[in-house]
Amino acid sequence: MPEQVQAAALLALVGGVALLALGVWIAVRRLELVVGRPRGVLAVLLALSLLAAAALVQLRPLGLRLQLDPSTESLLPAHDPARPVYEQAIREFGDDEIFAIAMETSDGVFTQANLTTLKGVHEAIARLPGVRRVQSLADVVTFHYDAEADWIDVGRLFDEVPADAAALAALRARALADPLLRRTVISEDGRTAGISVRFVKMTDRQFIDSGLDQRIARLLADARQPGIQFHIAGRPHAKASVYRGMVRDLAALIPLSVLVQALVLAVATGTRRGVVLPLANVLVGIGWTFGVMAAFGRPLTVLSCMLGPELIAIGSVFGIHLLAGFDEERRGPGDAREIVARTLEHERLAIALSSATTQIGFGSLCFTDVPAIFEFGAFAVFGVGAVTFLALTGLPAVLVLLPPRRDVSALPERMARWSERYGLAIERGLAAIHAASARHSGRAILAGAVAGAVAVAAIPNIVIDTDYLSFFGKRSQVRRDFEAVDRLLAGAIPIYVVASGSGPGTFREPEALRALERLQAHIDRLPGVSRTLSMVDFLREMNRALERDAPGSARIPDDRAAVTEMLQLAPKDEMERFVNINASRANLIVRTGAVGSAAIRTLTAAIEDAIRAELPEGLSAAPTANAILLARGDDSIANSQLQSITGAATTIFLLVTVALRSLKLGVIAMIPNVLPVAMYFGLLGLGVAPLSLPTSLIGAVALGIAVDDTVHFLVRYRRERHAGLAPAEAARITGLRVGTPIATTAIMLTAGFGTIALSSFATLRQFGLLFAATVVICLAAELVLMPALLVRTRA
Repeated sequence: MPEQVQAAALLALVGGVALLALGVWIAVRRLELVVGRPRGVLAVLLALSLLAAAALVQLRPLGLRLQLDPSTESLLPAHDPARPVYEQAIREFGDDEIFAIAMETSDGVFTQANLTTLKGVHEAIARLPGVRRVQSLADVVTFHYDAEADWIDVGRLFDEVPADAAALAALRARALADPLLRRTVISEDGRTAGISVRFVKMTDRQFIDSGLDQRIARLLADARQPGIQFHIAGRPHAKASVYRGMVRDLAALIPLSVLVQALVLAVATGTRRGVVLPLANVLVGIGWTFGVMAAFGRPLTVLSCMLGPELIAIGSVFGIHLLAGFDEERRGPGDAREIVARTLEHERLAIALSSATTQIGFGSLCFTDVPAIFEFGAFAVFGVGAVTFLALTGLPAVLVLLPPRRDVSALPERMARWSERYGLAIERGLAAIHAASARHSGRAILAGAVAGAVAVAAIPNIVIDTDYLSFFGKRSQVRRDFEAVDRLLAGAIPIYVVASGSGPGTFREPEALRALERLQAHIDRLPGVSRTLSMVDFLREMNRALERDAPGSARIPDDRAAVTEMLQLAPKDEMERFVNINASRANLIVRTGAVGSAAIRTLTAAIEDAIRAELPEGLSAAPTANAILLARGDDSIANSQLQSITGAATTIFLLVTVALRSLKLGVIAMIPNVLPVAMYFGLLGLGVAPLSLPTSLIGAVALGIAVDDTVHFLVRYRRERHAGLAPAEAARITGLRVGTPIATTAIMLTAGFGTIALSSFATLRQFGLLFAATVVICLAAELVLMPALLVRTRA
């Protein structure tokens, strides 16, 4: 993992834990600071917020310093041994960034009008700054034996678009007969033309800033006419589309999350105070988090774009519990300072434990070598620490300054009525649930055990499948265009099969080239392969031209000297993609339209089998590609799931056991929280969704978040038991007192993560829906299974 990424993430991780520890220390040891000097506390928090804003916002030009990173780089495993192989292949044979355009026609490419359109689009794209090379029928180099002149023509297919039908027909026949052009610049039926664009060397940031993707799209839109449509595919186009999706998500999801949470809070609390304070608390915490990211120079990736909506959903929960405790305490005597002090004394342990378990859930994501997941977990830990610190300091300070009993914060009368009905409905529901759980505790426990057993049985069927293209839904324009390019021409995903010989000059030897030819023919027959191309194809066509189109002349020359001569005559900018300078290594380019890492893994295994079957001793080869590295990341995902969940569960169990000073309560706390996580993985095993990079975040994080409500329940339950109540009565009272905030927080989490389901990306939508479903399962386990366990065990 890059040192900059690791250092920034580790600092964020430590900073988040330190903020939580400092907040707890102030709430326990320096409570008088918060209740006695609230204005001073708020002034310090304001100063810290201004520092975060200064790191986040630049004035000239006005904008955010926080950048967006749409590349695949952060999604690749950092220490993958296959990565150096890929990097060497890129250095030797150029990057594998394909930008492919398919011009689909209804009446065939070889009409004067359609060829004129193609030539115009080709020349317009070639004139764009940042474009290094455009290849299409308009300038493709061919090897052609001219029988009338008795010479070999090495040059463009045509210079000017022919006007008469006979010339167009001859041009069509020649293009369709040339194997070098097949499915690259012309389809097999002659109805689709391909345009391949290569850009000058630039970073992803520079490519996004250049606007080349959108400028090319505008050129194609201007050229579109009846009977002609264009499709764009390739990794540069996908990255530009990801960037635009990230911008849309940031612009839409955070405001929408705030609005949704505001509505839930308004109905749940019926007061402006209950809406404004939790949201203000969490928005300041998000500002601190993004400010730290900007200060460390870390961009938002397609995964960390979810940080905002997630922290809004999770962070508001701390405010809900604090305000619920405050509302209960203000029924008693005392002024604002005394009420806030009592509230903190009763709520600080539960809030601290809830925050710590949430941090553990996010922190467990750091058991991975995928930088994007590592950073997401680390900065989420910081965000949770920041929100908790503010909830234990800033929020109480504000409550001290507000009138504790005077009803100055009521919402409109209609909203107040809705809030009252909501409270009554929740109380009736909780009473019914508790009665059923206490009366049928054995059945509740048995139902939980059966559900857990079914889920565990389904887990081995989980399919791990992720890649860059799968971030887009099957109905998205990006996927439709990708499938069109794969159907009409060659797939837009390239795989390099790099062959190595015994030393310089290996691939000037006819025997080595024939072995490469056999390998290419084998790979060409594999399912999922739409096109292969190597130096062999060029040598065969050059030899055919040199032998005046004699039957059987499309073959590799018989002697090394002839091969060497042909390599010297071949266009250098073409051959550099297929053989290195000293001919010790050759590159076989495989084009595929396989989508998903499972399909890429299957194809890679088939290519490796072909290598073993076709290459003789002394020659070796290895497939490599960005898509293969992403597919290999599946192993990292699978391994990190076991590590992160085991680590999180163990740490949370020890923490809760020590904090509650009871091994029995520690065990009881884990059962209704491990069960929903098992059921989540069971849903994956039943085929609801694959385990992908985004959905791999759910298990450990859900465990950390689910324990939050358990902690609040058990802290209150232990207090009621210490007051002398029997287990059943203590569970009933606890359910009524903390059940409402637990239900409210579950609704908030469900709504918050449900908002992510409106993302521009398919896999993030899966993440949002699955997390929301897991929260619902957690709520059921919390309100039904937890009281049943407490009653049965008489804890």
